Amino acid sequence: MTTTDSPVILLTGASRGLGLAIAQILLEKHNCRLATLSRSKPTALQDLEDRYGDKICVLQGDIGKSQDDVALVQTAIDKWGRIDGVILNGGAVEPLCKLADLPQSIMPEYIQTNLLSILYLIQPALPYLRISKGKIVMVSSGAAVKGNQTWGLYSMVKAGMNSLCRTLGSEEKVNGVGVWSVRPGMVDTAMQSVLRNEGPKVMDPADVKKFKDVYENGELLHPDIPGAAIAQLVLSGPMDLSGEFLDWNDPRISSINAV
Repeated sequence: MTTTDSPVILLTGASRGLGLAIAQILLEKHNCRLATLSRSKPTALQDLEDRYGDKICVLQGDIGKSQDDVALVQTAIDKWGRIDGVILNGGAVEPLCKLADLPQSIMPEYIQTNLLSILYLIQPALPYLRISKGKIVMVSSGAAVKGNQTWGLYSMVKAGMNSLCRTLGSEEKVNGVGVWSVRPGMVDTAMQSVLRNEGPKVMDPADVKKFKDVYENGELLHPDIPGAAIAQLVLSGPMDLSGEFLDWNDPRISSINAV
């Protein structure tokens, strides 16, 4: 595959953890061209830009601001003339707080950043995805179907993400655009560090113990593991599963992840 034929993927939250792993895999394994949007530009992301040159475009901005999402789409179109896939990975679990104590002042911005931002990016990208018969992957969480104490807002936006995925999958199937939300499992990222360090102050002790045990037993997934599955899904996800909430290692997508 030549550079001019290689897929063009948009990725949010690429500055660290799972998002950074996905970026590396798309560039190194799949010869993709990549446009990213994140608030920060750490050394690791700068290194990718230095190494891959015209194959990556790193934008700094806020996914919760629609104009920044539009800018990401426009940058990819101006530079490469197409969009083949979108991975929505941006977001945060904090603050950890019981719903009764949650400051109402933070709610609008949190929902805007972690849920509405999905539509802020998908809407301007969809006309190009319809042309390419492209694919959309939303990075969700097991919290979407659970009721962990002090995770109320996070659980709510991830459940909303899954609902949005189902509806969008139904609406866009006729246009050939595939849509999936993915549970990446318990991944060794900064989020897990937050849960171990801040969780004991507010979380259910049983939940805290679970997260600490997984860490101490070396059972957290390296970001490359679910990252590889997500990267493959945005390139060749099966349309018959469009709209579904999938585990990263779902046996129904194991064949594409083996590619």
